[in-house]
Amino acid sequence: MFGGRSKLEKGLDAFEKSEWKRSRKLLEEALQEEPRPAGFYHLGVLYWRGLGGAVDKAAAVDCFERGAEFGHPGAQTAYGIALRSGVGAVKNNDAAEAQFRSAAGGGDREAMVQLATMSPPDEARRWLMRASELGYAPAMLHLSDMLMKRDPVEALAWLYASVTLSADDAARKRAGALAAEMSAKEIEQAQKYGREYAREIRDKTQGRK
Repeated sequence: MFGGRSKLEKGLDAFEKSEWKRSRKLLEEALQEEPRPAGFYHLGVLYWRGLGGAVDKAAAVDCFERGAEFGHPGAQTAYGIALRSGVGAVKNNDAAEAQFRSAAGGGDREAMVQLATMSPPDEARRWLMRASELGYAPAMLHLSDMLMKRDPVEALAWLYASVTLSADDAARKRAGALAAEMSAKEIEQAQKYGREYAREIRDKTQGRK
């Protein structure tokens, strides 16, 4: 194709460059011409956060819902969060959970965390483990909290993995506080496991076996 990039592509590019006002204008225009799930999701984020213009939760949720109808995992998660919180939408936990399950099936890591917070302990742990193995720092924090009483070494290992992969400040602070209550041997063991987890996650997310 030699016709140049579409308004949608330009709008998404502007979004990535944090050119919020330009992105908002381009996406609004693009979606009038051609409904596309990625466009609805990103425009919804702009409305939700008030980037490039006024905050408009209702308009954001409308965008998320339309993106979700196309099966866009990010839009499904965002719509689920709105349904669960009742912000910009009528509160509906069952509908929210359905959106999260669909998004998680599409690989959305935040949807997995949301599902974990709505699930019994065993299922919650499975979702958190799955999201953690995909390198999602918030999931590692939740997983560490869940493991803290039963297996503090394992809990600390996931915090170390999070710090290694993402330099997450919350994980670093929590790891320091937890390590202060543990023996040198336990810390050494947690560091070893954490390095192994981080390496396995890197290999998996980079497509290597």
